Amino acid sequence: MSREPAVVGHLRREFVLDPITALAFYTSLADGEQYLLAGEDTDIKVYHVQTSRLCGQLSVLRAQSIHGIAVPPVEANRHSDLLILVWGGHSIKILSTDTIEALISGHGSKEHLTKGPAEVRASDWIFDGRISPFGDGRIVLLTAHNEVIQAHVDPDRSSLVFDSIRSPSRPILYSGNFFWASKDCVLVAAGTVFGEILVWKCYLGVPEEKQNCEVLFVFTGHEGSIFGVHLSPKIQTSTGETLRLLASCSDDRTIRVWDITERCEESGHRNQTLYESHISDARETGFGNNAEAAAHDSSSARCLAAAMGHASRIWQVEFPQDQPLFKTSNIIELFSFGEDATAQKWNLSLDVRSSGLDIARTTREVTANLTHQSTFSNHSGKHIWSHAMTSRNGDLVIATGGADGKVALIGSGIESSSPKAADESTVALLDKRQSVAWSLADVLRSSRPNDVTADSQDGSNGTPDSLASPPRSSKPKNAKEAFNRYTFISDRRLLAATNSGRIFIGAFEDELTWTELILPDEIGQIVFSHAFLGLSTANPMALIGTNNGDIYYYSESGTAALRLLTRVDGKVGDIFYLSDASVTSGSNYLHFLITILRSTSAVVIQVDPNTLTTKHIGVTLEQGFMVTAAALNQEHLVLGSRKGVITALKLGEDGKYSAAFTVEVHRDEAITSILPLESRGDQLHNYVLSTCRDGKYRIHEITRGANQPNAVMIHEALPPFVSSVEGAWFSDNGDGTKDLMLCGFRSKNFVVWNETQRHEVATVDCGGSSRSYAWAPLRAQPDGFRFVFTKAGQMYVFSQMVACHKTLKVGGHGREIKAVSASSRYVATAAEDTVIRIWEYDGDHSRLRCVAALEKHATGIQALKWYNNEYLFSSGGNEEFFVWKLNRLESNDFSGLAVVCEAVFPDRSEVGDARITDFDVTCAASDNDADDTYEFCISMVLSNSTLQTYAYSKQTGFRLVRRSTYTGACLTQIRHLGRDYILTAATDGHLAIYANTERSEEGADQENSAVVTTSIPVVTRLHQNTIKSLDVRQVAATTDGPSEYLVVTGGDDNALGVIHVSLPSTLQGGAAGATIKSKSIIRSAHAAAITGVAITHLEDDGVMVVSGSNDQRVKVWKLVGWQEREQDQKQRLRAQLLDERYSSVADAGDLGIFEGEGKDGEGEGQRKRVIVVGVGVEIWNLEV
Repeated sequence: MSREPAVVGHLRREFVLDPITALAFYTSLADGEQYLLAGEDTDIKVYHVQTSRLCGQLSVLRAQSIHGIAVPPVEANRHSDLLILVWGGHSIKILSTDTIEALISGHGSKEHLTKGPAEVRASDWIFDGRISPFGDGRIVLLTAHNEVIQAHVDPDRSSLVFDSIRSPSRPILYSGNFFWASKDCVLVAAGTVFGEILVWKCYLGVPEEKQNCEVLFVFTGHEGSIFGVHLSPKIQTSTGETLRLLASCSDDRTIRVWDITERCEESGHRNQTLYESHISDARETGFGNNAEAAAHDSSSARCLAAAMGHASRIWQVEFPQDQPLFKTSNIIELFSFGEDATAQKWNLSLDVRSSGLDIARTTREVTANLTHQSTFSNHSGKHIWSHAMTSRNGDLVIATGGADGKVALIGSGIESSSPKAADESTVALLDKRQSVAWSLADVLRSSRPNDVTADSQDGSNGTPDSLASPPRSSKPKNAKEAFNRYTFISDRRLLAATNSGRIFIGAFEDELTWTELILPDEIGQIVFSHAFLGLSTANPMALIGTNNGDIYYYSESGTAALRLLTRVDGKVGDIFYLSDASVTSGSNYLHFLITILRSTSAVVIQVDPNTLTTKHIGVTLEQGFMVTAAALNQEHLVLGSRKGVITALKLGEDGKYSAAFTVEVHRDEAITSILPLESRGDQLHNYVLSTCRDGKYRIHEITRGANQPNAVMIHEALPPFVSSVEGAWFSDNGDGTKDLMLCGFRSKNFVVWNETQRHEVATVDCGGSSRSYAWAPLRAQPDGFRFVFTKAGQMYVFSQMVACHKTLKVGGHGREIKAVSASSRYVATAAEDTVIRIWEYDGDHSRLRCVAALEKHATGIQALKWYNNEYLFSSGGNEEFFVWKLNRLESNDFSGLAVVCEAVFPDRSEVGDARITDFDVTCAASDNDADDTYEFCISMVLSNSTLQTYAYSKQTGFRLVRRSTYTGACLTQIRHLGRDYILTAATDGHLAIYANTERSEEGADQENSAVVTTSIPVVTRLHQNTIKSLDVRQVAATTDGPSEYLVVTGGDDNALGVIHVSLPSTLQGGAAGATIKSKSIIRSAHAAAITGVAITHLEDDGVMVVSGSNDQRVKVWKLVGWQEREQDQKQRLRAQLLDERYSSVADAGDLGIFEGEGKDGEGEGQRKRVIVVGVGVEIWNLEV
């Protein structure tokens, strides 16, 4: 095999979604706006904080991900020639602020963006860096061996020049932090591998031959490596004391805060013997504090507070630079960022006590308490790798970057960059974002009397038209009286009732005000109608039902009065506001469903909001059917029950609703809400969305069959946020798009979740679901909602206008991606987070948009395969294998992709712990004239060396065709070679060809169906060890003659294998007729295991192959000479390396090829793209 050098130019990187490894805020010199610099692999992306707009992208380092960005402070803007420091590993690059300004303005040329000092390489790994805030161009760098490198930019040579290296000692560090204490002194905090924290000063103006390092402290106490340290600015307490603190975090999951304030008697240069004394004590055991040294070591005295935090390791801690200390309290904010993908806020409460008459010689005792305040879960999977903080007008903004590629903003300052409420008078109330408690006594004291109790009118159906008005009481009726029922009339009006029958109206204006409605004593227990969560209505109202069947109503418009509307026969059980799409689109009537306790009858009340006339329509229910959700959708009344059943009722000739069909959604789990979906254009599709207490939401389509209508489930999803879903609605984003919002309970919290964008909107600690509650979305704000609930006998009201976080850049998987598969329209990826994501790729704008996330696997996913754009198949550990059916909804509301799990593989082994490492699927039969009539041939290989083939269809399920066992080696790859042969690869480096024949025991029962076939495969060795990737392409086929296939493999031995196979047209003799015409191996094709290969296309003189590896390289090969030629039996394979590029994806797991059309449509517009997945996603444009 001969190998030729690369001819660069075939690959061009189009898209990257990688972990965010560095963040820094930047204030523009031109417009004063805030921007965020995000390091994603080798590039910096610039985002406008207020609008989330991507302003531009700049390639900074050549083949090294960015680990840190240092931007001069805002006060340094008065200096000219400002610099921005970027580093990653050993690499360092200096950028000019002019470059960033050119990116922001969009007017920078390519030459302008690439000018400046070239990338340089330091002698050691860089942990932190700072640019002098004094405008003199000096730079300091902290290395992994506790060295401070001083450098400067030489304007004449336009290069970075290293001046000096200073260090008191050279331990191995895991973290470090700088603070520029004065013009010629930097304060250094360094965390070591062995759990020590070193605090020292580096004097930059002192000659090297003199002592230029002063060790201040050596702290021990952590029981693990120090992953993060941060130095606080000088903090002025309420008593006038000045402190400087150090925060640290460790592998032991603790956060510690240390007092590193220099005492007056401790000032001056320390000699090296003091440091050596400290260090000998600290290193006696490696971790922690030894017993003898504890008595005289200052660590215990200097450690002010310690607390356990996060569910796993803590990577970073930081004090905000602007600490809002108050005269009444010494509370300092601290933030931590961890492996559990959360950011957590802590409050450090200081207690400073002083003694002594002379302030200069006073003795101080500082104690503190570190308490947890809140947790921000804005990332998926694992790891927050980077963060940045800034403060503007006293408001803190924190940016976090995760392994999922997402950039999120948290903090009070994000509200200033969010859309304001339509009515500014509500801003002060909504921005509190906390639950405000109201006792009954508080409501009575603040409520205003209602002068009008009931308006006289002609009641329909002969009901009374007025009510008496007893005197108003300002005290609870008894000691046990409390709030027990709530409903929202609109997002501005709330009705609250007590267990004694009192009703109060809450109005959300500048503040929450209350008005009591006076009712007769005999009204007794009441029932509120459920809040209307469909489209906003012009006539917001609520109905109130009583024990004797009276139905009252309260309308937000008109006078603040409770009016008698109608009466039903029996005790009112529940009242549902029917969200009828036809009503909201033009009908003049409102509809309510009234259920009667202990009755199989219910009533639909049709209300004319102008005349308040009513019409009763009877509803017949099955025995024991307890309604928990209801909606009116086109001609059907759709009801959900407590036992997990959905029933559709149709209006009959007798003028009553009766059951048309019933669908069991989930046995014994209540249906909590039903929401009709609006059809798109003139498409008359009948969709309904339902939520359930099993934690899932589903979409059914009501179809008109030949005999009777039926409901077909076309979408089912399990959101990750809750254990039970209580409701759903669509928020209007104001740009013509809508987001699906879900709410429910997770443990003791009420959670609002944006399913479209897949992030948490809010979390309210309410104590759990066992209480009275109600909620309502704010129509003018996508993330706004109100939530009222009862807790400990009090009413709590929570209001939110904007979410407590903001997504600046959307992300993807938070764990390593192990599999990728592409169809003509979609790309599917699966990761160690057990989630399958389906994407749409816009090649013209280089955008990858997630349209569905499938969460059903319980173990890591091994493989994915598409069939057209209709079916997706997935396999994982524990012998999991799922069949997913894709559906496209013609709805104006739901913009995602509808997916339902059509089948679960049932034929697991007795132990059931093997991995289905790979599989292949071909369509064996299909009926184009009917739906769901596909029959698939599915072959799978397991980690226990089993090969098995099944026939699958929706009607018949899985039927075993054959099963055989390889050797003791684990099978890793499988492909169908036509309909009659199967190719497998294993960890022993061998390829095997099997005959795909039906097992001979035609009458075998299920128990004996696993008979091992006796067909002997054709086996050939190609690699030294595991074959990790494989691709197959048919190269020749004749009607009666043999079929030929080209197989390309990638191995754990870093080699690329090529094999040419000829298969006979008949199966006589089993697999023995298969012939290996030629095979070749390209040694050292990569510097690490080849985890992905793909044949892009065949040419007359060769084949083009793309390979990806753990060496973070993507290569394009042209293979010539793989065919067997009659005139030259010794033809050697020649491999020409067409292109080789650095890949941003670490730990590459798979590689795929998909085609997309460009703007030209046919011909030259046809494009091939290479997608590489691992720790991130990367898409390359391949010139064929």
